[in-house]
Amino acid sequence: MAMAKYDLTPRIASNLDRHLVFPLLEFAQERQLYPYHQILKAKIELLNNTNMVDYAMDIHKSLYQTEVVPQGSRK
Repeated sequence: MAMAKYDLTPRIASNLDRHLVFPLLEFAQERQLYPYHQILKAKIELLNNTNMVDYAMDIHKSLYQTEVVPQGSRK
């Protein structure tokens, strides 16, 4: 994880469209730049307010090692 200090993803992610951030998170996860659970939490946060519900559910299951997914509130 020594390379994480050189990673610019946290600095530029706020200026990118969320669809452009996903490949960056995938790369960081593949290279193990950050702890596994931290990457998954970032992905879930990125998926908030999107229609990618199935993907968010899969990430939640992986992160919390469960098959139970909390129900979101419908607006």
